[in-house]
Amino acid sequence: MPYHLPCASRATHFQRVNRALLFVFTTCLIASCARWGGNVLEENHVAFNTSVSDAMDRQMLLNIVRMSKDKPVQWMVVSAINVQVTAGTNVNGLATIPSNGLVSGETGGGVSLNYTPNITFIPKQGEQLAREMMSPIPVSTVESMVSASWPISWVLFLAAEQVQSIQSFDVTRTNGLVTHSKQFGRLLQLFNTLEKKQLVSLSEVPTQITWNPNPISKESVDIANIMRSKTDKSGFIARPDGTYDYKSIESVAVLTLHPPIDKSPEGVEFLNMLGLSTSDNNYRMLSSVDIWPGKTFSIRTRSFTAVLRLLCMGVDTVADGPSPPEFMDTADELFAKMADAPDGSNLTQNMNAMFRVHCTSAQPKQSLVSVLYRDQWYWIDENDATSRCIFAMTRDMYDLQVKNEVGNAPVLTIPVGSGR
Repeated sequence: MPYHLPCASRATHFQRVNRALLFVFTTCLIASCARWGGNVLEENHVAFNTSVSDAMDRQMLLNIVRMSKDKPVQWMVVSAINVQVTAGTNVNGLATIPSNGLVSGETGGGVSLNYTPNITFIPKQGEQLAREMMSPIPVSTVESMVSASWPISWVLFLAAEQVQSIQSFDVTRTNGLVTHSKQFGRLLQLFNTLEKKQLVSLSEVPTQITWNPNPISKESVDIANIMRSKTDKSGFIARPDGTYDYKSIESVAVLTLHPPIDKSPEGVEFLNMLGLSTSDNNYRMLSSVDIWPGKTFSIRTRSFTAVLRLLCMGVDTVADGPSPPEFMDTADELFAKMADAPDGSNLTQNMNAMFRVHCTSAQPKQSLVSVLYRDQWYWIDENDATSRCIFAMTRDMYDLQVKNEVGNAPVLTIPVGSGR
């Protein structure tokens, strides 16, 4: 007589089979994720990085275009980058990873995986952003830009309203770019020449700072004050007469004059123009003008909003506009024009020699960055070296000037599985 399993035993048998199948599927999925993990990180993080960078480039260009049209600007920030993964099954297949896109495909174990990125942007606004955009650019930012290998003359052209006693030019919506003194154009030329000869540099160096204007009496310095102030970079230093100075070691932006700058004709002209001497090679960079004692090099800076206003003068006003004249299409030629132009000259029309944004009715084929605004394409030619560098400088300056209100930098999260 045949033996039949009871219903309960039969159900248990089916459950075991299902559990075994589920276990095999899960094991396959984990193993597949593990094999894919390295490739996903290698391929997709580049695609996400490029996507975010392109978005920030388009945002910067769009705001420059908006400002040229007297429209308000708007800033966004990336708050999160997450990746969703979906899995399915197939009988057989091979995993393929395209070099220029996101990973999707089928694993050798019969599991298909699709990775979908979700990049979250949030608007930046409020008083803090307004203050950062409209406050003068710190001299530390000027030094940082130069330390990042940008030319001194280009950084000063963008950021400086006055260098020592030499005024640069006004940047206004009504009057455009109006020069104050032809000496500023000549100063930019001298910086170009002397920097190439390695006779001047901007850098950040450790410097001893004395904080008290008058000696501190011995009675004012007790053990409690000493313990509160004593760090590895600051403390009370005894003077020969028994009084004290409070000193610290600070990182200070300085202009350094390298010998033999006073043996060069351009160097002598540079020193006389700025009222400097080689008796002290390092001049502390300050934003104040003529109010700080000692060896200082003063720069009064404009705001980042004013920098954008300056750049928007290079935006074409009409679609398919003419190119700049051949005799005025580089930064050096613009500096030469500034050095020769009478004081009070309006050089707005020459700004596209330094930075030009094309406007066309058709989408450009070879552009560094492009945006569509009100049915017109605005773009920077990828072969325009000066405009390309000025745009990259502006991106760097924005990052130094504006804080990230989101807090920590966004984290890219990619599910890659585990196992061996």
